[in-house]
Amino acid sequence: MTGISETESNFTNRDFDLGVVGFKFSDLFDAVRLRELAEKFYDEVKEENALLHEALTKYIEARGAGYEKRVESNILTDSAPFLSRFIAKMFGINREREQLEREITEQNPIWKYKFFVQRRAIKKYTAEKAAELNEAELNEALRELKFVAFDEVLVYDEELAISYITNKLVEAEEFLAKDQEITAEIQETLNKISKAYDKLKDRPFGKLFEKNIIELEGAGEILQVKAVLQILEEWSAIQFHSRKKKWYSFKIPHPLDYQNLVHLIHPEPKLHNIMRGRTEEMRRRDGFKLTDDRGTQRDALA
Repeated sequence: MTGISETESNFTNRDFDLGVVGFKFSDLFDAVRLRELAEKFYDEVKEENALLHEALTKYIEARGAGYEKRVESNILTDSAPFLSRFIAKMFGINREREQLEREITEQNPIWKYKFFVQRRAIKKYTAEKAAELNEAELNEALRELKFVAFDEVLVYDEELAISYITNKLVEAEEFLAKDQEITAEIQETLNKISKAYDKLKDRPFGKLFEKNIIELEGAGEILQVKAVLQILEEWSAIQFHSRKKKWYSFKIPHPLDYQNLVHLIHPEPKLHNIMRGRTEEMRRRDGFKLTDDRGTQRDALA
């Protein structure tokens, strides 16, 4: 049996300096030093965002009492990036943190595209209207747009590629609607549209683009953006209603029965205590580990 003094000795031998000057790993187990370390964190927040620091300080002093849930959530989520950077600095894992952040933010277009599908595409094109559209022509038009104008997305899977293109166009549409001086990023998107039309006039993309230009209201550059977005609206509506693609972009929340959150099947009517999950939701697992690392980053974020 290991004695307490021996354990303390082993712990001291493994002590090391933290990335915050003047602090060691052992200080994390000392209430006084831990408080001093926390004050270092609060000072950094104050230096970067005085308003957030004030809100966070008041929240801590009140121990969260009397705060409306949404306000409480905003304070904590706004503070989270500061804490993430502080901990990464503390343990010298900035490079790993930045890599993880890149992997997460790379998926951001998908969640924005999901909003585009649900709030725009399927509202404009019901299942009945989508059934009347030419899916083959739209498929080819998008393929051409991707290869000719947005070839940087060829390294992505199809869902992320379509999401990236859609978001670039939506950003351009929103910016042009404000009638501001065009930025380099927005001009690049406009140049891509011009390039696509110049090279694809006689192809499905060019024909659909011309048709949309005639049908849609507006003029100038914003009309060109809308014309391309309509191609994406039509294609997205078809894919959503057909349910062929198992994309997170096309998933919608199911109604919740709070008395039956885990859907169970009773295979033996006379033996009600026998129950199991639905066959289509079952999958083999090796052992009973809590962490299932077979999913992708997108699976974890969805």
